[in-house]
Amino acid sequence: MRFLFRNRIGPYRIALSIGKVTDVEGINSNVVGGGHIVMWEFDITDYGEVWAALKTAQIEWNLPTITIARSHPDGGFHAYCFPWVTWLQSLSIVASTAHVDEAYINLCAMRNHWTLRITDKGQGAPQYLAMIPSAVEPLCSFLDLASHVKYEAHTSKNIIGWGMIERL
Repeated sequence: MRFLFRNRIGPYRIALSIGKVTDVEGINSNVVGGGHIVMWEFDITDYGEVWAALKTAQIEWNLPTITIARSHPDGGFHAYCFPWVTWLQSLSIVASTAHVDEAYINLCAMRNHWTLRITDKGQGAPQYLAMIPSAVEPLCSFLDLASHVKYEAHTSKNIIGWGMIERL
């Protein structure tokens, strides 16, 4: 069952849906002193495609080592690296990477930072999977990250709904 209401009133889009959520914690891409790290979210099950997309981005953008985690057992991956870039550079890198979840890009673009979940949302917390090594040195580390967040996440892909008001 899925309920979705979406309407546009002038410059505003109003959307409403209903779904089961749980409280989770995440880490944001903001770096102390300004700048961002790069964070990706993939909702596909083929690890080989994710690895290849990340390796391509790493070469194209001259990125440091990329860490990959399995975000849930049915498929889905998180990845991150520490280049210390501007928000627009980070957005360009993630948006140009194949197979990245479009909803993730859109949501984070509205917030001006990336967020990756680090706790369980019903199927386990993200688990380290692999690293894609690089000769490029990272310009920051986890210790340089400026913000951590608590938020609500849908517990499955079978979302009954969500809600928002967005100025277009």
